[in-house]
Order: sequence, then C-alpha cells, then structure tokens
Amino acid sequence: MPKKKKCPEFENHERWLVAFADMMTLLFALFVVLYAIAIVNTSKVKQVTESMQTAFGIKEEIPKEEGTIPRGPTATEGIFRYIKGNTSREQILQKIIRERAAIISAQARNVEQKLSERLYGTKQFPDSAKKPVDRVIYVARDPEGIRITLLARILFKPGEYTLTPEAYKIIQSVAEVLKGIGRVIRVEGHTDNIPYERNGMSNWELSTLRATTVTKFLISTKLFPVGSVYPAGFAETRPLSENDSAENRALNRRVDLKILYDNPTDYIPPDEQLGNGEKSTKE
Repeated sequence: MPKKKKCPEFENHERWLVAFADMMTLLFALFVVLYAIAIVNTSKVKQVTESMQTAFGIKEEIPKEEGTIPRGPTATEGIFRYIKGNTSREQILQKIIRERAAIISAQARNVEQKLSERLYGTKQFPDSAKKPVDRVIYVARDPEGIRITLLARILFKPGEYTLTPEAYKIIQSVAEVLKGIGRVIRVEGHTDNIPYERNGMSNWELSTLRATTVTKFLISTKLFPVGSVYPAGFAETRPLSENDSAENRALNRRVDLKILYDNPTDYIPPDEQLGNGEKSTKE
C-alpha cells in the first residue's frame, strides 16, 4: 500500500506586518508627543512680549522675515532694526560714540600721565609747551584709539633703523606703562616724502624696518601677550603735517604706537615672525 503524502506546512509570509504595525504605533505615539509639546499658550506669550517691549521702549514687533543680526560692516544697521519706537537710531548711535570717546580720552590722559611720571618724574610733560617737533614723545587721541608718537630723531640715526641707546630707555618706559592695557598695539613706521635710495630700498622698506625694530624690542620685554603687538610701514603716505619745511618733515619721520580699540582680526603676525635677530646698520 503506497505511503500517504504529507501536506507541506503552511509558511506565513505576512509576519512582517506585526513588526510594521509596532513601528507605526511607535511613530504615532512620537508624533502625538511632539504635537503636544508644540502647543503653546499664545495669549501668555503675547503678554510677555508686550511687557518686554514696554520695558525696553520697543513699540514694534520684530519682523518674522528677519533673521539674526548680521555681522560685518552692516552690523550696526542690523542692531537698529530691533531698536525702534521711543529710542531713535541717531540717539543710540550718538550715545555709543560719546561713551566710546569718553573711555578713550580717559585712558589717553592716564597713559600720558604715567609716561610723564616715568620719563620725567612729574605729572606734566616738561616739554608739553614746546612745538611738536621739539618734543620727545606725545600722546593723542586717534580715530582708532590712542596714538603715542615717538619722533625718529630720538630713536634712530638719520637713514638707519637700529635703535639708539636713548631709544631703548624711552621704549622700555612706554612698554611698562602699556603692559596692562589689554589692547592690540600696532607699531607704525612713517617717513617724510624725500626718496630713500640706499641699498636698493625705498621709504617703504625704511618705515617697515623701523617699525619692526621697535616691535621686536617691545616683544623682547615679555610684557605683552603673544600676537598683541605687530608692525606696519606706511612710508610717506600718512603725514602729520605738510612736507613743505625741514621742521614739518622731521615731524612726519616718526614711529607711532597705535592702541587699537577696534582690534583687527585680519592679520596678527605670530610671535615667531617678530623674533629678535641681527640687523645691519645701513651705510
């Protein structure tokens, strides 16, 4: 008698539906929770917004299409977009300018007094009544911050870029005063408009080398953070006076220490680029 064939076992091809149903249930629960979190009490938000606007004198809401306050040259305009109503743009701008100018003026007076005490042992520059060209050093406000001017005649011999013995003492005194100012200092070299033609160099090289010499000495004092002092040469492009007389040309031959209140971010040379090195005296 032939054997009875067994029927093949039924294979369930729809077992994946169980896992799929579980996943859909979890997703549904997730979206329910997210929806519940997203629901806010708009009336309370409006009350808080109105109270803050009243406190800060802001009468208009921030436009929805506006994003974050922009950076760069248009940052000021971006700020004023959010300050409207009782406080005008001009009033806020003038207030900022006045406060900044007051801070710079106060620090400039403080720097001048300390320099005078270190150099002369008195609270007033003894040569303050002299003409600028006859002074050793003078301090002034500058659009970028504070400017300390050292005339080239007290720092270098004519046509050279190595410091004189007297220059080391003066620059050391300046460094002691500025060591805690907490600002970036740009050392600027300037010349008059008479062409400089030694060893194939021009006023650009001379002004840059003089600024670098002063910068290297300031760094060697170890009184300033790395990268906070850097040189720049401007040749005859930024005169303090017209180059129409020997006296005025002597005034334009100078090294300025600019204490910057808008610190540059585009170029701060690393300290190793400003390390001490040998400099030859030009003929």
